This record gives sequence, C-alpha cells and structure tokens, in this order.
Amino acid sequence: MSEIKITIEDLKDKKLMIATPMYGGNCAGIFTKSTNDLCTASGKYGIDINFYYLFNESLITRARNYCVDEFLRSDCTHLLFIDSDIGFEYKDVYTLLHLCGPDMDVVTGPYPKKTISWEKVKMAADQGFGDKNPFELANFVGDFVFNPDEGITEFKLDSPVPIQEGGTGFMMIHRGVFEKYEETYPELKYLPDHVRTEHFDGTREIMAYFDTVIDPDSRRYLSEDYMFSYNVRKMGMKVYMCPWMQLRHVGSYIFGGSLSAMAQIGTSPTASKESNAKHYKRNKSKKKPYHKMVKKR
Repeated sequence: MSEIKITIEDLKDKKLMIATPMYGGNCAGIFTKSTNDLCTASGKYGIDINFYYLFNESLITRARNYCVDEFLRSDCTHLLFIDSDIGFEYKDVYTLLHLCGPDMDVVTGPYPKKTISWEKVKMAADQGFGDKNPFELANFVGDFVFNPDEGITEFKLDSPVPIQEGGTGFMMIHRGVFEKYEETYPELKYLPDHVRTEHFDGTREIMAYFDTVIDPDSRRYLSEDYMFSYNVRKMGMKVYMCPWMQLRHVGSYIFGGSLSAMAQIGTSPTASKESNAKHYKRNKSKKKPYHKMVKKR
C-alpha cells in the first residue's frame, strides 16, 4: 500500500464538498464510521469540509445532477462523491483532494462490485494463498468498478493510473471540469421536476452531467459514472484511479451451504474447536506489487 505525503499547506487553497445521495435516507455503518473519522481528523488539522446529503431521490442520475448543482452554487473548489455504502480511510480523501487538479481532472478510488468472483478465489487458493491465513482469500473476491485506459495491460499499484471509466462511489472532481462540461455540452441542460425544495422548484434549468447512454462505438450500455468519464475524456480532460486505496462496498449476501458437500471434504458442519483456536498469521511482504489486467468490466 502506498502513501502520498501531504501537508496542510498543500490543501489550504482548496475547499471540499462531499456529496452523498441516500435513497430512503439510509447509510451503512462503515460509511458513518469513515465519515466520523474524517470529521475528527479534519477538525484537528483545520481542514474545512462541507457535506451535502440528498434523501429520497430514487433516480441516481437525477440525484447526482442535483448534488453537482448544489456544489456549483457554493464556494467550494472540489466535489467528492462518496456513496452511502462505501467504507474508506480519511487519508484517502486528502489524497484525492491533493491530486485532483489540472493534471488529474477526475480522480477515483477503486471499490469492488457487490458480487463474489469465486473463480478468482479458487485461483488464489490453487496458488497457495490462504494456506496459513484463510482470511487472505477475502482479498480476491472482487471485480472492481473501473476500466483501464486503452493499451494499458499492467500498472504499478503505488501511483495513479489513467483509466477510461471510474465509479462515482468515490470520485473527486474539480470545479473546472463542470464548467467546461457545460460549455462543451450545452444540449444537456434540462428543466428538472419540482421537488419541493428552494433551488429545485421547476423554474430553472440545470445540467445533466450524469445520465445513462449507449456508447455509439462499442454499443455498451454506460452507467451514469461511466458516461460522465467518457464525456470528460472526450473534452480532452483526464480521469485517474488510485490503485493502492482499499475501499469497502457494503451489500447483502444470501448465505447457503450444503452438509453433503462439507461431508465430501471431511470438515465439521459447525464451528469446531480446531477452527476457533487456530492462529492466523498475515503475509507481510514488502515487495512493490504490479497488477496485470486480464479482463475489462
């Protein structure tokens, strides 16, 4: 895991707004803890952060557009989307804020989809991972929400990497991106429905920065974050991802299992004394890792 050295001076000219759409007003406990840690650290270091929560908007594209409009009416310089089911380290927020600027217009952190890639778990187990510490296998369960830039087949894990598309679950954007977006795509202005709030009363147009679209070249159906990334890159701006960040993504899971299957491998169907008493040692390798891309999303 990498760590970029940042001083308070590096952030003094930047003012951050964190926007979180929450359908139903619900958020995950790990998101709450992460946000509390960020607030505690920011108070200690004198870093000013504004929060904007949007409740009960069922259409995520519309919710994100409302959040951007709120940001643009503020004096903040940077907008960070953090979804309410994401867990993060507070230092990662400072890192994104430090990196996001003229050279890196949009910067994201990688987080896994809400699915388990069992074939990757098997591949890791076949290579000996989990022999000493079965919990290590949790590192291999995910398909991550990004696509690397064209031509990139390998990248270092300790420096930002250019990507084609990234997820808005943890995405930092500077104000200049939205300003250029509006100049470049004026046809995306629309009149939002009246949502019984002061600034969205149905009398003025806002921008559809986020929407879904079918890519005319690949025929892929692009989600709102991938469409935004696509349009940002079309403007000549850059999207990056910080591969060393380890975000968590909360979701539901249906637990199953089979007693007959357990019998085939000779394991106890209950929590045995042996498994409870086992001491797990973690792998503390200090080698700088590389990652080879094998498949796009």
